[in-house]
Amino acid sequence: MVAAVIKDLGIIEMIDARVPPHDQEEITTGEAVAGMIVNGLGFANRPMSLTPQFFANKPLDLLFRPGVRADLFNRFKLGRSLDEVSSYGCALLLSELALAVCAQEGIAQRFNHLDTTSFSLTGDYMPDSDEHAIAITYGYSKDHRPDLKQAVLELMVSQDGGVPLLCKSWDGNTSDIEVFQERAQALIETLKNSPSPRYLVADGKLYHEDNAAHLKSLGFITRIPQTLNIVSQVIRQALEMDTWQHLDEQTGYQCLELCHFGIEQRWLVVQSQAAAWRAEATLSKAQKREHEAITQQLFHLHAKRFETPQLAQEALAAVSKKWKYHQVASSQLLEHKRYATKGRPTPKTPIKATEWQLHARVRPDVERIQQAKRYHACFVLGSNIEPEQLSDAEVIAGYKGQAQAEGGFRFLKDPLFFVSSLFVKKPSRIQGLLMVMTLALLVYAAAQRRLRQELARQHETIPHQINHPTNRPTLRWVFQVLEGIERVRVQVAGQVQELITGLNAVKIKILRLFGEQICHMYQLPSG
Repeated sequence: MVAAVIKDLGIIEMIDARVPPHDQEEITTGEAVAGMIVNGLGFANRPMSLTPQFFANKPLDLLFRPGVRADLFNRFKLGRSLDEVSSYGCALLLSELALAVCAQEGIAQRFNHLDTTSFSLTGDYMPDSDEHAIAITYGYSKDHRPDLKQAVLELMVSQDGGVPLLCKSWDGNTSDIEVFQERAQALIETLKNSPSPRYLVADGKLYHEDNAAHLKSLGFITRIPQTLNIVSQVIRQALEMDTWQHLDEQTGYQCLELCHFGIEQRWLVVQSQAAAWRAEATLSKAQKREHEAITQQLFHLHAKRFETPQLAQEALAAVSKKWKYHQVASSQLLEHKRYATKGRPTPKTPIKATEWQLHARVRPDVERIQQAKRYHACFVLGSNIEPEQLSDAEVIAGYKGQAQAEGGFRFLKDPLFFVSSLFVKKPSRIQGLLMVMTLALLVYAAAQRRLRQELARQHETIPHQINHPTNRPTLRWVFQVLEGIERVRVQVAGQVQELITGLNAVKIKILRLFGEQICHMYQLPSG
């Protein structure tokens, strides 16, 4: 199925047109890249060096062309192919292929979702002789592995199907703000010259004062960082006004227009049930951490003796002033007398001093917790796109599509995908491999989009994991459903015949959804 989609999209031919094959090569760079994609999308957790083993029992004449052998996909050929891809320009090649695929498949590019992630790498990486190669170094790890060096990958995908439109590798210590500033500048002319409106969507790292000059020339949708004081003011004002417009039962918003960072824009304060659930979970953890800290504070406070009751109460007030989610429930002062002489005191024993010991109890501050929940259930979206071009509801829907980029990263970081192949030692080959991984995501997303569109067009469904009908299956689930199909060669009366076994009604239904190329591979009539 993956090989058929690669052929339909013309991936091999487009790569070979840009990286021409040498006369003595038995497989081209395009075929080598296609082999890596098929291996990666096999989800077999098989490193790139074992690609020949992966293809050992595959019908390569069908997947590629007659004459292609498994041993041709050796690590030397794949390594050279990564070098050639890197020399051509990884970002340029992916962009050109993505543009052609979008045109062929009719993929809408109205919303372009930008994000970055980091890939942790093991081993020693020496500086590459190629001046365009990235530096494998330490940086902020989104994998939560600060002990490992890393590379940063920038990815831009379409909201329509989550198809990658652009990818670029960066040094391991590059910040999101730096990446987004350069990308915003580079996209100005591209989006301006687009025949149809295109808008840039990203998270809060896009919205930075140093990037304001570029954002003025772009149509953007972004989350406004809550580190800005004005965001807190805007949210609290919206909560006080309580004039929410409702998109649906779970999402409401308030709109205001303002000029910020020198950009005339529309800010939408959005309140959603999903954000409220996340806020409740976050605040519950914060409340628990604070209670543990308060327990320690009161332990030390209870052990102290104070000269006057007033000093004891002031010490308690100073500690409780820093609490966010708790308040003093009760407090009690215990009097301790110090006598001038040793031994058991009598009524006539003179008192040297009187000290006071404090005992306090705390309880959750319900009112402040509820206020915090309402506050954290809100976020602010900013956009400079005119309401005539994009309504408030479309701005919110456009930002929600940011999950497409995050889903792409989850796909690329799947333990059964290419991650185990990131052992190649040349930084330029790391760049090439990250591009091939993104190209595999492009093939996967395009195939999944085809499947879902065809199911919708035919008003059909297939059973999902718990056997309920769905018209939006993931391609990975479809791969699992199709497991067990075998291509068998038998010899009858001196003639070799090929049979496909393991088919059933559901598998035949799925295969026919992918069109004539797939049906031919599986010996099915396309009707």
